[in-house]
Amino acid sequence: MFDAALIGDIYEAAAVPDRWLAVLQTLAERLGAQGSNLIRIGPQGMAITSTDGVRTMTDEFLRSGLNTQNTRVGRLLERGAHPGFLTDSDLHSPHELATLPIYAEFLTLHRADAGAATVIQGAGEDGLILAVEGFAGHAASRAAARQLDLLRPHLARALALSAQLRMQRLAAAVDALELVSVAAAVIDPVGRIEAMNDLFTQAMDRLLAQRAGTLRALHPASDSQLRAAITCLQSESAAGCSLPLRDLEGTARHALHLVPLLGRGRDAFASAGAVIILAGAGNPSVPGADLIRALFDLTPAEARVARAVAQGLSPAEIAARHAASQATVRTQLKHVFAKTGVTRQTELAVLLASLGNPGA
Repeated sequence: MFDAALIGDIYEAAAVPDRWLAVLQTLAERLGAQGSNLIRIGPQGMAITSTDGVRTMTDEFLRSGLNTQNTRVGRLLERGAHPGFLTDSDLHSPHELATLPIYAEFLTLHRADAGAATVIQGAGEDGLILAVEGFAGHAASRAAARQLDLLRPHLARALALSAQLRMQRLAAAVDALELVSVAAAVIDPVGRIEAMNDLFTQAMDRLLAQRAGTLRALHPASDSQLRAAITCLQSESAAGCSLPLRDLEGTARHALHLVPLLGRGRDAFASAGAVIILAGAGNPSVPGADLIRALFDLTPAEARVARAVAQGLSPAEIAARHAASQATVRTQLKHVFAKTGVTRQTELAVLLASLGNPGA
């Protein structure tokens, strides 16, 4: 059932997390299930990543509100020391499977009442739940659980390694920005702080706070703008934005730049939704192309164009400088606008100037 190739794919996903969804979907299909959910649970809440086979159903389940009555997760965590997979029929009586709202009103109707799941230690205080969802029936899920137990040591090692590597990447990203005097943090799609550097921490007392683990601005108007921007992270058309961050007296002290983690910035583990960057007003310098590229996931050519715009050059002047056509420069500039969340050259210049790198 589980050949060396699948086990190799599991360990490859440990180092390349954007492979996890494909690997976990393949695993589910081999066992006759619909798909898999990877659930990360920590002090700041729960984040769920779904494979293609169950993504639509999981989204609908979360919208239904029934997740607040999710005895599957609660009972699984209560037996977290169990070194294997447990099924819905292990965690619930036949009467409960027939009558509890999550089953009677949703899971049974979607043929998803028979699953198998296990708890795996994640990074720090986080726990991971791997749930294989939607078997044909409870007998099938119990048979699959026995097979999954044979694979669990590989899955546990690989998932734990992915979790550790993810946290190291987040910490390294904000620490690297501190080296060039940039205050930065990483938040998840609902605004919970996942990592922040010392410069960001120093600004928290004057401008920002954590309420129930969620990033909030102290000034009411700034907080409304920040909450609206974070809400946009949860949409398919998530876009970056910049807003003035005011102290309690209403004085604009910093620009806050919210940069969504798109494309390569996301993987099966990433609840991280955006990088938050704080920049003091009035910094006249322009960051180097390498920093611009790293912050906004630009290509080298796009980073050069962005820096040139920040220096005040027109598309024609940029084209002449780099021996390129104006059409090429305008196309690159369009890509830069999309990735930085601005719509005009003047906005881009202001954005990059506020990130000024004295060493550029």
